[in-house]
Amino acid sequence: MASQQARQFLDRMHESVWQGMGLVPRPRSTEDDAVTERLIDELLRMRTGLVSPEQLDELRAGLHENEKHLRAMTVSKYENARTLQGLHKMADSVERAGRALGFPVPQRPLLGTLPTGRVNVMTMLVPGTGEHLVLFESEFSGFAYLSAKAVAEVLPFRRTPEGGAAFELEAGKVRERLARHPESARRFGELVRAYLETGVPYNAPQYLQDPVRNTWAQMLCDSVQLFALGHEYGHILKGHLGQQRPAAGLGGPREADPEELAWSNQEEIEADAQGLSLSVAAGQSRGHDLPIGFLGADFYFTMTHVLERAISVLRHGHENVSADATTHPPSVLRRMILRHVLSRQRTPQVDAAIGLGENMEQVVEMLWRDLRPRLVDAYRAGVRPLQRWQD
Repeated sequence: MASQQARQFLDRMHESVWQGMGLVPRPRSTEDDAVTERLIDELLRMRTGLVSPEQLDELRAGLHENEKHLRAMTVSKYENARTLQGLHKMADSVERAGRALGFPVPQRPLLGTLPTGRVNVMTMLVPGTGEHLVLFESEFSGFAYLSAKAVAEVLPFRRTPEGGAAFELEAGKVRERLARHPESARRFGELVRAYLETGVPYNAPQYLQDPVRNTWAQMLCDSVQLFALGHEYGHILKGHLGQQRPAAGLGGPREADPEELAWSNQEEIEADAQGLSLSVAAGQSRGHDLPIGFLGADFYFTMTHVLERAISVLRHGHENVSADATTHPPSVLRRMILRHVLSRQRTPQVDAAIGLGENMEQVVEMLWRDLRPRLVDAYRAGVRPLQRWQD
């Protein structure tokens, strides 16, 4: 349980960062309640025909009960109750997986969010204590979901005899679908640009998606977030100390500037492997098989690589990622090492998992080739990423 000192520090840091970015938290309104009701109705509509009427009624009651619980939660005005609830549910899954694997699961760090403009999770220290803060970029969950949704939109699928669906990631079939539905590639590009230019992925035009694709996208999003959190637990479990440094670009409280822990490349790679073990096991407890569990980690690095290149194009007019200093090993290297780690277990399911990641990489590369010239045109027109992406 996080101390009051840690919570107060996070509140002060929120206030400083939000003010420094010129952001103002918006209180909940009746309009938000109406949007929530529409989302519940849409979710139920998407499940209609897939589950029994009794299950649908049970789902409706559960969703409304959860909404009542969220509205009763006492959270900082800078935090979203639904996001925090999701983070703690993921932490529950990761910690259960760790105990089942025999790991010495640590006391839960203080979980939260912060608008940083980075697609990652940061571990920070509370000044004067040994307590950790694990802070997700405020838009991380939104970007993870919308990225999964955008990619699911370009994948053809077929119904199986058992009533399920099998997605096709073979390059030729994906090209055929893109040729028939060019708007799919456009939506992917709109998402990337919205995130880099506004910091809010939901500023991209939104669209409805069929239930099969959306269910798959939600599973992939869940898997991505489990890996991101599992990676931070991996640092703690491995006993990594990190190097304390000022949290660049965050402008924390003046009386006690926040310090981010910067890990060495070797520590990052070790935490990736540990995080993969945790996230795959946690995902299995949530109904994910090994391929989708591994794809969460693999896809995380694939999309990070897209953003690294997109930022470089909007900054410099070309995709020379090496021109941009980072505190982590390159995402492509980390993805390659994770595939190698998993490949040591030669089983049909492992082969399927690695093949899925490689195929997804090819699919995203198709989308990148469509997006890149648009970004070059934007650069020539004077478009640049948000300043905080450049810090």
